Amino acid sequence: MRIKQVSLYHKIMPMICGKFSCSLEPGTETADVVITRVETECGLVGYGEAGSVGGYPNYAAGTVSSSAELIERHLMDKDPRNVNDIQYVMSLIDGHGAIKAGFDMACWDILGKSSGKPLYELLGGKLRDRVPIYRSIPTIEPEEMAQSVDDWRSEGYRMFQLRVGHGDIQADLQRIAGVIAKRKPGELFTVDVAGHWRRDEALYILNTVKDLDFTIEQPCWTMEDCMSIRDRTAFPLKLDNSLNGVQDVLRAYKNNACDSVVIQVNKYAGVTQAKFARDIAAAGGMGITYATQWGTEITGAVLVHLALTTPLNRFISTLDIHNYSSLTVATNDPIVVDNGFMWMGSDAPGLGVVVDDERLGEPDRVISQ
Repeated sequence: MRIKQVSLYHKIMPMICGKFSCSLEPGTETADVVITRVETECGLVGYGEAGSVGGYPNYAAGTVSSSAELIERHLMDKDPRNVNDIQYVMSLIDGHGAIKAGFDMACWDILGKSSGKPLYELLGGKLRDRVPIYRSIPTIEPEEMAQSVDDWRSEGYRMFQLRVGHGDIQADLQRIAGVIAKRKPGELFTVDVAGHWRRDEALYILNTVKDLDFTIEQPCWTMEDCMSIRDRTAFPLKLDNSLNGVQDVLRAYKNNACDSVVIQVNKYAGVTQAKFARDIAAAGGMGITYATQWGTEITGAVLVHLALTTPLNRFISTLDIHNYSSLTVATNDPIVVDNGFMWMGSDAPGLGVVVDDERLGEPDRVISQ
């Protein structure tokens, strides 16, 4: 089996929540996704994607052009089912996870479809039937943040990520204290700073709210600064922004830098490297959260499959990323979300997503043999 044609689609994703925040974008109303469609000579088609918000982790236009160059120069002659061969070639180009992620996902999709197996079986087999999900709350006014948590609580969510760090630290204190002081039994809160605090700010805030119960995520930008905070506070620490791949997970484990990690499938170049990171983090005793910088049902399915195959005593949560935007590309409602949990709606092979090519529109780039 050989690749016949690869098409790349750059789509704009309106955010249902209005505005959102990430490390480079204090408030944006849209995100971008680059969808990769891989078609083989025998007619099998696989889909993958990589999302971005502004320039984090890459600008979408650059992802399209760089992905096209990588695919055209090095991957068009490959058998998409041989993910080891494809991963080896891509590993010779350091970094650039976003330009590899879509192609890698699409190859796993084809591998599953050709073997008649869902992705979770290819990843070792599922360990649970459904996975808990968290809801990410954007950086808004303290009262609005508390109301948003209460609204999602009524929908069954019990895990929340509070995004802070895009305003003054007094406002961050109000956001944290105002929400977590109202924590209900059984709820889990993470405060995600996206690296925006200095060491002194982080120490001041965390010491002020030391009696509250939450995990702190990426309080400072570098792993070293976060380690410094971890050594001087009692909060469990989760790393995200400073982890860009398997090597960073290894370094975090070696240095005892954190208690849990966020595996971003778009930054980690798709399924293959996320699987490696999963096994390393699990073996190292670290908690695991799966996430991505935006995506449709395509990435949403990847998150579910990875979560289903993660050891029960290592997995924390993932998110229903496809429900954060009104853009949908699937015709079969592949993912079920209910009462704070998520699971695949069927045991369909590959990712389990039936993509409507008409919704994709005209491709931005086409690479053919």
